[in-house]
Amino acid sequence: MIFNNIVNEFQNYSYNDTSNISSYLNNLKSIDSLDENNLNIQEYLLPEVMTLLNKAVLNRFSTDLLFKENYWSWGIVTLYYSNFFLSQALNRLKGDFFTFIPSYGRGQGRRNIKLDTDGKYKLLSISNAYKDSHGGELKKIKENYSFLLLDSTQNNNFLRAISNINESQIRNKVNYQLTHFKELSLKKFYNNISLEECKFEYNNYCTHSTAHEEFKFLGINTDRFNLIFYMLNKIKNINSDFENKFINFEEILRDETRYKFSNDTMKIIENKLNANMNFHSISSILEKQIKGLLS
Repeated sequence: MIFNNIVNEFQNYSYNDTSNISSYLNNLKSIDSLDENNLNIQEYLLPEVMTLLNKAVLNRFSTDLLFKENYWSWGIVTLYYSNFFLSQALNRLKGDFFTFIPSYGRGQGRRNIKLDTDGKYKLLSISNAYKDSHGGELKKIKENYSFLLLDSTQNNNFLRAISNINESQIRNKVNYQLTHFKELSLKKFYNNISLEECKFEYNNYCTHSTAHEEFKFLGINTDRFNLIFYMLNKIKNINSDFENKFINFEEILRDETRYKFSNDTMKIIENKLNANMNFHSISSILEKQIKGLLS
């Protein structure tokens, strides 16, 4: 029922990708024409969702390219951003999200947009609980989709999307601490994770058996992609303006997947040369995931 409510909200939304919500509202604010209790942003919502989805896909491809080269630390950081962009997109679909409006002045530009029970989008100030731009976004997705915790077999495919691990904290640990993944031939690593551990955790994350928090990002990524594709496919079926845009996106993603995972001679040679890096194993896991989304 909740999924239906989310999807049906978009039934009659048009698709205008000539601007974005932030710019549109900022222009209205700058000429003192912004009605905070009735934001007419419907036409910009789905284009923003698709922009964020594109960024999430790009970062996921980048993640696996880094993994193939044994650059696990930066791969995990890049994966974090894929998950973050998916959070932003999913929060927009739920009608409770954040945007930035510079015209409000220094330190005041970040705002909460929320779909009210009267069917109008309203602009709200941000409470202290959401002041941190990344932490607030991730807190919001867990609140917006807490209904997934209800007993439902279908919802089990999405539960890791609202995992309660501290994603920003893990990203900071991997990105800023001087000692973490043992990727270079340096003699001193305090809390190192070996390359063999990385490969093992990557190959086992689908079974929920990963031992390291960093690799739980992979499960979160899988379920957030599952969740957003599930809803966008439903919206596509009831919104003709969006249908063509989404079908075009799927075709582009199919073409990109065929290229990334093609079995031409050079790729076969490259796989063999990189066998010790689990090159093919990493490719096949992501390929299977993407094909599942497009089926």
